[in-house]
Amino acid sequence: MHARSPISEDQREAAVAWFEKGIADKAAARLLGVSHSPVKLLYLPWKIHGRGALAAKPTKQVYSFEFKLALVERFTAGETAQYLAAEAGSPRPAY
Repeated sequence: MHARSPISEDQREAAVAWFEKGIADKAAARLLGVSHSPVKLLYLPWKIHGRGALAAKPTKQVYSFEFKLALVERFTAGETAQYLAAEAGSPRPAY
């Protein structure tokens, strides 16, 4: 479960089950008897990632200055941003 989520893991699972049946966020919140806000915050990622929205996000990765400098040097040498981002573990390059 997400540490800061006001709804339980079971409620999150139930909400996603409702989403998969075509029930939107407001109706799912009413069916679960919870506030609309946390269900809406789950609904938006669910529309993009499906059940993957339930997975806890990994902690923020911290890179050393040297690692970042090496990436910049490789980028200026001609490697693509997409390749370097994937290698560094980012889903997409941050411009």
